Amino acid sequence: MGDDPSVEAEFTRTLQRLKRRGCNLLLVGAVPDSVLTAASRKLLGDTDERRYRLVVLAGAARSPGGRLPTADAVETVRVLAYDAEPRSADPAIPDRRVDGGLAELGSAISEAVTSFDTESGGLEPGELRVCLDSVAALVDRYDRRVVRQFLGIVTGQVRGANGMGHFVLPRERD
Repeated sequence: MGDDPSVEAEFTRTLQRLKRRGCNLLLVGAVPDSVLTAASRKLLGDTDERRYRLVVLAGAARSPGGRLPTADAVETVRVLAYDAEPRSADPAIPDRRVDGGLAELGSAISEAVTSFDTESGGLEPGELRVCLDSVAALVDRYDRRVVRQFLGIVTGQVRGANGMGHFVLPRERD
């Protein structure tokens, strides 16, 4: 997002429009992890509003805590680890390690979203925030058609809850 306040302001306005009706975004690019971390932190939502955050770690070890805007709201954060081991010093330890295939991962995501909906008494538009970090691990492990189908189900669930999902693909856009 850089140092240009007008770009930041336009980005914020666009997010406001998207959160009212639910959306899913793909963060793609061979960029430093700090760029993806800053974008994820923004997309997972401000700390001054109630949010229910689901971070799904897939693949290489990384720190979910860096992606989260704060560690204060741990009761509204779930971390799933799929074929991933978070860094041991990370305060955001996974709530659940998911073994098996994409069906099991999809079920775990569905359970977390349903749990948030129940806990909140019904999610308001933009309250649910989902981060899947990283799609690259899924594409490397499974056929692209299977990953596309899996993502279609997950993104449909996020939109159905009027949530905002973002999916990290740290590779060149092509």
